[in-house]
Amino acid sequence: MGFASFYFDRFKSKKTLFNNNPCRDTGIIVVIPCYRDEFVFNTLNSLENAKLPESKIEVIIIINSSELDNDIVLEQNQQIFDELLLRSKTSFYKNFKLLVHNEISVPKKVAGVGNARKIGMDEAIRRFDSIEKPDGIILSLDADTLVENNYFTLIELAFVNKKANAAYFQFQHDFDTKIYSDQTIRACKLYEIYLRYFRLSLAYTGFPYSLHTIGSCFGVKAINYIKAGGMSKRQGGEDFYFLHKLAPQTPVFAIKDIIVKPSPRISDRVPFGTGPAVASISKSISYFVYNFKLFTDLKSFFDQFQTIYKTNDIKNHSFPESVVDHFGIEYLTSVIDECKKNTNNFKAFSKRMFTKFDAFAIVKFLNSFENSKNYANTCVIDAANELLTQYFNSYSPIKSEDDIYNKILALDLNS
Repeated sequence: MGFASFYFDRFKSKKTLFNNNPCRDTGIIVVIPCYRDEFVFNTLNSLENAKLPESKIEVIIIINSSELDNDIVLEQNQQIFDELLLRSKTSFYKNFKLLVHNEISVPKKVAGVGNARKIGMDEAIRRFDSIEKPDGIILSLDADTLVENNYFTLIELAFVNKKANAAYFQFQHDFDTKIYSDQTIRACKLYEIYLRYFRLSLAYTGFPYSLHTIGSCFGVKAINYIKAGGMSKRQGGEDFYFLHKLAPQTPVFAIKDIIVKPSPRISDRVPFGTGPAVASISKSISYFVYNFKLFTDLKSFFDQFQTIYKTNDIKNHSFPESVVDHFGIEYLTSVIDECKKNTNNFKAFSKRMFTKFDAFAIVKFLNSFENSKNYANTCVIDAANELLTQYFNSYSPIKSEDDIYNKILALDLNS
């Protein structure tokens, strides 16, 4: 009985994909979903060229296709699989062991990146289980993403020396003008501004789990992956769901160095994320995002947790109108009462409150005001300026998209 036995007894998972046992010194397994994406060879080259950590490395690639995919997609996947399989058998890569699996005809209900990521991560659990290594590190990467030279060494430092159980990594999309058009780069910069705006705005509210949730930018110890119930099979946003399920259980360490470079290219491989966002933004003049007033209202609400805990009458509190409109006073009252009855100190009360008003509840709250009169979505540049005003004294709004990008990037890297 290994440390992962209860996980596989409780949760549905595929049978073992690879019969060969990992080297006992294996400490890092990188998992990469791949769907008709030849860029994966560039990704592997960047992993091959990265500085080696102390532990041995494996890379698991899960090529995947839906039962609805046509022959063209299947042939593309097969060609990629055949080449990767050949490389895995000929020691093409010297610095890691390559393992590749082609998952075909996945039912349309679950087909997609989440299912592929789960298959790969579950297999990583099996392999760590076989060598009795619950502290083995599973890294999530994407097929269109390059890594920096210090990728493995900084990750190992965080998990081994700094005792992280989970971590997210800072990123910057690859804005190589020799590869990508000015239009694509501009669109992706606006999207990246939004990603950083969203994380920083969550932090501004006082929400305790403000982290980047990008599929190519996180890692987790095997045992903590298990405790969180494993990866979601969602067709998109699986990274968001997994990390926000994990964060209340164990601190998620932030590696603040940029060690991952996702592609900014247009893509339809996932329902949302960088590819679809860049496609949409490229067709528009502006990019509209959540109104910063909503984050201000959330901050006002969260700031009242201390006084809420000390007093018995909810009527004594002045909750923001948006919070009352969305959640309803009856729900707010019942949640506060339930959290008080089941905790005996403020720290426990606050933690329990944030299980009710968690990232999923916050996103639903934000989405509900998308077309409202008072909280309608605003241009990402205006939204970012409002956020930056809260972080910097005597801040003067910036109109230049590049200047805003550089300003919010610097803030995000340093906070």
